[in-house]
Amino acid sequence: MGAGHSVWTTQSITRVEQNMTAEAIVELRALVGSLGEKWQANWWGSDFFSLTAGAFLSPIFTRSVFLAQYNGVTAAAAKVHDEVIGVGRTIHLFRLPFELEQSCQEVANDKAFVARVQAHLGDRQQALNRLAELATPAQTASPGPSLLGLVGDDITADLARAAGVYVAAFQQQVQSFPYLKEAA
Repeated sequence: MGAGHSVWTTQSITRVEQNMTAEAIVELRALVGSLGEKWQANWWGSDFFSLTAGAFLSPIFTRSVFLAQYNGVTAAAAKVHDEVIGVGRTIHLFRLPFELEQSCQEVANDKAFVARVQAHLGDRQQALNRLAELATPAQTASPGPSLLGLVGDDITADLARAAGVYVAAFQQQVQSFPYLKEAA
């Protein structure tokens, strides 16, 4: 894995590649975020993707319920990840460079994309199966922070490895928080 930071900051990738990366991030965040919520694995105290949350949020966010759910669960998960991993020179699924965060917000507003993601969020096993499809399998997940290595040039591989840790963690019922370190 290279020590470059270019792909994670989107400066060296095309707009299409950036959009595909943002789609992968948004889908992973929705899946992991939902699976980690209070009503499921109880890693963070939110219920944004619970069965009743949509009914509560829809009168307030009439055209952007998913975006509200996505932003809410991202904030809840980021807080827990930051508390466990720490902040500064680290990157994890819920705390990324600004350019990627902007792209993710755009993608989370795409109705066709949102419909595809929501199809996997209705039930725990469906979400876990979809997460496993996006993952590089991990043998086990250890509780607490899980260092995957240095930030590399292949964001797709980094995201797939993180997804693998989450799959193993949810299956083994341990809280594991994968992250990457920035090169010194």
